Amino acid sequence: MQVRKETLRALIARRGRELGKSMTAIAREAGLSRTYLYGLSGGIAQDPSVRTLVKLARAIQVSPLLLFRYYADLSGAPATGAPVAPTNRAVGLHDPEDVAVFNADVTTPEQTVVLPGEVFQKVWEIQNLGTRPWLGRRLVRVDGEYVMARRTRNNTGLEVVLDAHLSSLHREIAIPDTQPGQPIRLSVDFAAPNENCTVASIWRIEDREGHPCFGPSFILHVVVTVMAR
Repeated sequence: MQVRKETLRALIARRGRELGKSMTAIAREAGLSRTYLYGLSGGIAQDPSVRTLVKLARAIQVSPLLLFRYYADLSGAPATGAPVAPTNRAVGLHDPEDVAVFNADVTTPEQTVVLPGEVFQKVWEIQNLGTRPWLGRRLVRVDGEYVMARRTRNNTGLEVVLDAHLSSLHREIAIPDTQPGQPIRLSVDFAAPNENCTVASIWRIEDREGHPCFGPSFILHVVVTVMAR
């Protein structure tokens, strides 16, 4: 499998500079050896697991879905959509004055381990950094539009990496009207499956007519590992 070597290496190096972290520090935080991290960034290490990519994403403070794209095709994402950006900022699809930023995973950070069948709440904080108020918007579950699969080694097809999804109490929630500069917290209740696995759920912001407000690079997600203790 061909990985975009220079791009991945450049991303890790740039985030290291921005965060003031050496490769050794990034490897340690991600639970990897320094040798493996160099091999991974250079495209010569064995394909990483989903859990490894989640840990690395947390260490360099980017969305795991950004790293998944180096090894996977997120089928269903618009082919002409905005490219994934290694930032948490997005500009509106139809209005450049509509700007959103992801501030934090308030609860259930990446690589959280939950028990089989456990019910938990995920809280995200986002902020309106544009000049337009957000009115009548919703956070909508879009798991069915994103299938994580990677190309086979002979490049003849796709193999599923992660297709298990969390159960949620709601498939959409209302976003409170939000003024420019205002941060808001959005929460969704989830239930983990009963078997040991890694599962995810993906959500996007839509307007009152049901149209996406931002490109596919700006989504809210939760990824947890289900494991009996």
